[in-house]
Amino acid sequence: MTILEFKYLTRKDLFDKKYVAWSRIYEYPYVLNVLTQLGANENSTIHNTSWGYEGCHVTFKNDLDDIYIKTLHSDIKKSSLKNTTVYDITKQPETNLVEQFDFVLNVSTVEEVNYSHVSIIQNLLKQVKVGGYLIITFDYNDKNTTGIGSIQLKEVEKCFNIKLEDNSNKISGVNSEIIEVRNKLLNCGVLIIQK
Repeated sequence: MTILEFKYLTRKDLFDKKYVAWSRIYEYPYVLNVLTQLGANENSTIHNTSWGYEGCHVTFKNDLDDIYIKTLHSDIKKSSLKNTTVYDITKQPETNLVEQFDFVLNVSTVEEVNYSHVSIIQNLLKQVKVGGYLIITFDYNDKNTTGIGSIQLKEVEKCFNIKLEDNSNKISGVNSEIIEVRNKLLNCGVLIIQK
C-alpha cells in the first residue's frame, strides 16, 4: 500500500460550478481529473461510494457513467438512480465486492458518519484490486473534535503514518461562490492510496 497524496484542496485547484455545492465544485472535478491521470478508461471498474440522490451528486454520478461504463454507485439507502445499490460504508464489504474494483471513490462522505473513519477507509480499501486506487475527499475542521462533519484526522494520520500539512490559511467555502483569494486552502482535502 502506498499513499500517493494527502493534502488540502486549494482554490487554485480545478473547479466546475456545475457541481453547485461549495466543496463539490472542487472535489468532483478533482476526482475526475485524478481518474484520468491514474489511467482510468472505459473498461476500468469503479465503485463510487459517495452519497447523494439529487443535484450535483446525481450530476457527478451521471458524469462517471458517461465516461466509465463499469461504474457501480452505492448509497446508504435504496435509490432509483441507475447502477446504484445499497452499501453501508461502516460495514465490511460483502464477498462479491472484495478486491473487485480498479478504483473506489468516496467524495466527502466518510466524515459524515458517526463511526471510526479509519475503519471506513479500511472497508473501502478491501474493495480495491491489488494495484488499484482508493480516492477519498473529506472535510476537515480543526475546531470540530467530534468527527462528525470533519474527518478524524489524528486517527487517520496515525493509522497510515501520514501527516496532513497544518496551515492556518484555511478558509471555509461560501455556497458555490468562487472568491478571488485563489491561494487559500479549503477546509477539505484528498487522500489517494494505491493498494
